[in-house]
Amino acid sequence: MRMIPRKPFFQRLLVCLALVASFASQASAEENSKILSVLLVDGQNNHRWQETTPLIKQSLEDCGRFKVDVATTPAKGEDMSTFAPKFSDYDVVVSNYNGEPWSESTQQAFEDYVAGGGGFACVHAADNAFPKWPAYNRMIGLGGWGGRNESDGPYVRWKEDLKRFTRDTAPGAGGAHGKRVPFVVVVRDAEHPITRGLPGSFMQTEDELYAKLRGPAENMNILATGFSTKESGGTGEHEPLLMTIQFGKGRVFHTTLGHDANAIKGLAFQVTLQRGTEWAATGDVTLPAVDEQTLTADQPALRVPGVTREISWNTIPDIDGKGWVSLFNGKDTKGWTQKNGTATYRVENGAVVGTTSEGSPNSFLCTNESFGDFELTFEVNVDTGLNSGVQIRSLSTKEYKNGRVHGPQVEIESAPGESGYLYSEGTGRGWITKEQPIKDVYQNDRWNRFVVRAVGERVQTWVNGTKIADFSDAESSKEGFVGLQVHGIGKGTGPFQVRWKDIRVRIVE
Repeated sequence: MRMIPRKPFFQRLLVCLALVASFASQASAEENSKILSVLLVDGQNNHRWQETTPLIKQSLEDCGRFKVDVATTPAKGEDMSTFAPKFSDYDVVVSNYNGEPWSESTQQAFEDYVAGGGGFACVHAADNAFPKWPAYNRMIGLGGWGGRNESDGPYVRWKEDLKRFTRDTAPGAGGAHGKRVPFVVVVRDAEHPITRGLPGSFMQTEDELYAKLRGPAENMNILATGFSTKESGGTGEHEPLLMTIQFGKGRVFHTTLGHDANAIKGLAFQVTLQRGTEWAATGDVTLPAVDEQTLTADQPALRVPGVTREISWNTIPDIDGKGWVSLFNGKDTKGWTQKNGTATYRVENGAVVGTTSEGSPNSFLCTNESFGDFELTFEVNVDTGLNSGVQIRSLSTKEYKNGRVHGPQVEIESAPGESGYLYSEGTGRGWITKEQPIKDVYQNDRWNRFVVRAVGERVQTWVNGTKIADFSDAESSKEGFVGLQVHGIGKGTGPFQVRWKDIRVRIVE
């Protein structure tokens, strides 16, 4: 009988280890590709949760890692005992809730869920909730308002001179914020999975920067801070923005970002929420890194949740791409209404022709439709010596100077001039873009191509392919009509004309 030689023990061990590694790798890959289930809780909030919940839901689902269900509590004063979601059915719970206490049984179920290993993400005003619920305050680490004070725990802040966080137990109320302004998010722990792969600092769009939060601050790691400037009504302190907390076996991600719909359009909010929610659910982050060209430190990057077309802020909008809609049919001014002034508008050879009227104030031919976030393009040819412009996101109401058109205007002027810069028409603010180094891109006595992008508070303009302006405008309206201006002229001057054609808009939604 022939004997089959046995393989050496070490060789067989290597084969076994390779098989185990293969199975583990396969299991890990399957886990990383799994769609995580999210329960998003809302229903009461001193913020506009009806507007923010859909955007939070879309922000999470946009990255392809989450499927979100929404659980809405009864309204204030109604029977809260009917709110009893099965938290254990979900990988992570995200709270957009700030209202009346849940029932004792629901509170206990939530405690058990998180302590037993469930994930929890607390968004903005959710850290105002439940000031008398001890376990909840341990979960979120720091909270505000609701009567919180020194008895609830310390203020925790980064001290730049000491290069570390300090805990301040001095008496004082918990919860404050200054005016809503853009601010820089500064990463303090670059090795955590949530912040690993992000720039060291990046700007959040106009938002409430929470300050003076206080709480147990147990098992808490502050990942990022923001400087609450005294000029904006803040504390002059580096306040916590992004935190993680260990509660039992559960992981909690706490973000103070995300006050309203505009703040949620901030890419800083979306990226950190996605990464923080994945970490809370799994203990790891598989979402891709984000570079400093995308999350910039000098301008807030914006993206409207649900938009499949990413906004490339470093490039001019493609005017030959898909999604553009004509605002002018080339035949008549249907869809437009004249406001203010006595200048005349007619259509000639496929163009809107505006003609000055002596002694008239500024005149405007305005779209009947309003626009929020959009890209706009048009061609224009203005007579040398005439100042003109195109209004964006502008308004005309009886309450404001009896219908005076007011809002941002993209300047049109023969060279050398300020074409492409932004002026605040009718408001008294003057030039929105204070620095105006480029004066000669406009070509006199020819058709000139303008392109405008306005998303959130960020506005960009190009004239004949050259970028003219790129700035953040927090003061102007974020929605309004488009208007074609014929500037007023004095007696004995003119007449002058300005012509527009190929007026198109592409909505960003």
